[in-house]
Amino acid sequence: MKQQLAKSVALSFLSPLFTGCVLGLYFTISNQGGLSIFLSLLTGAIVNAHVVGLSMALFVVPGYLLLYRINKVHYSAILTLGMLGGAICSYLFAAQNGAGFVINSVMATMAAGLFLYGLRRFA
Repeated sequence: MKQQLAKSVALSFLSPLFTGCVLGLYFTISNQGGLSIFLSLLTGAIVNAHVVGLSMALFVVPGYLLLYRINKVHYSAILTLGMLGGAICSYLFAAQNGAGFVINSVMATMAAGLFLYGLRRFA
């Protein structure tokens, strides 16, 4: 079980990379800004990866273990914990408002989703 959790948490850390690539491609295509906008958004997402790590460590994994212990694991609860953890950690450590706040929350939710995918994939 510990190895499965470790692999799933490691998979969830791909979330900043996915978010940065998707946002970078979107703004590169829509604004025709070139490679500099893509790299700027990609590095911005990677720099804010600490929000994902804190959200996973403080909210998602403990919440999953608690729900697993009482045999009530629901994916919606884990994703909600991811978004809540992303919002709280983003507010405390990164961005208090604006697009960065929303993107960090979505990035943490995506990390929780990748965590759940990893749990099913590595089972």
